[in-house]
Amino acid sequence: MRLPPFQYLEPTNVDEALSMLDTYKETLKICAGGTEVINHLKLRLIHPAHVMNIRKLRVLEGIYEDKQEIVLGANTTIKEISNSPLMKETCKAVSEAAFQVASPTIAAMGTIGGNILQNTRCLYHNQSGIVLKGLEACHKKGGTICLAIKDSQRCFSVYQGDMAPALIVLNAKCVLEKKGSSRTIPLITLFTGNGIKPFVIEDNEMLTRVIIQKPEGTYSSAYKKLRIRGSIDYPLASVAAYLSVSEDFHVVASRIVIGAAGPAPKVVDQASSVLEGKIPEDADVAAAAERAYEESEGIDNLGMPGAYRRKMVRVLTKRAIQATLEAMKRRR
Repeated sequence: MRLPPFQYLEPTNVDEALSMLDTYKETLKICAGGTEVINHLKLRLIHPAHVMNIRKLRVLEGIYEDKQEIVLGANTTIKEISNSPLMKETCKAVSEAAFQVASPTIAAMGTIGGNILQNTRCLYHNQSGIVLKGLEACHKKGGTICLAIKDSQRCFSVYQGDMAPALIVLNAKCVLEKKGSSRTIPLITLFTGNGIKPFVIEDNEMLTRVIIQKPEGTYSSAYKKLRIRGSIDYPLASVAAYLSVSEDFHVVASRIVIGAAGPAPKVVDQASSVLEGKIPEDADVAAAAERAYEESEGIDNLGMPGAYRRKMVRVLTKRAIQATLEAMKRRR
């Protein structure tokens, strides 16, 4: 399929990129690895007048460490994150999520910024223009209906990014820059929970960095994912878990984040309350998994039935928690 016409822009530095964003705003689409943008252009899901390629902005690449933080440039590839010894040792959930993103070829092209900011998906939306012409316009296409849930007043498209849940479970922040200013916000607050407009990022802003505060004490994290094909597919359900324990193995801090279960990753606070202050037994893990199941959405708008995807959130939560506990036991 041919790409639609657009003006191609290629800034030589970040200031120039921010100036272009400030000039063209909503008519401009940022492209880095291009693994999602090019596909959306071919399917005519987006119609930007300008496409700005930021792939050559080397200042946005790389993984940097200091005593308190790990910083990921927005142009850092998924492959680099997956292969990083620092990420494997310090941020295991992020490393595991990166390892499970798509195929090796796409992981070598795709960037952390692009993976975080990928649009929500739905079988009734992510189709070619020819198919969509035969369907009534849904909420995401500017209509007034949901084709997945009849008479629904909201869009049920699903956020299927791998990296965001794994980063959120480690309380990651992101840096958004625009001409003349920048802001740093918790990554979880980047998401609106609205499938039509999934992010709070403004038309003239660009995601430039992701910051992870290094956890302290004895801790571990894990990422588990359901997909049809084990090597390339988007998650149909996913869970990231983080646990920190005391010397006597009581949980002092925990965080469970579910993905592909709604229009944004969800922090399951009730799961944490079940685990903290205890040496987790099987019953505690099962109770936390049940809280995650209750928080998840299961709509028939992806490649597996919604009810099955939702049940798998329960299973994946158990596996993620058990993986963190086993990892910490091996270090004792």
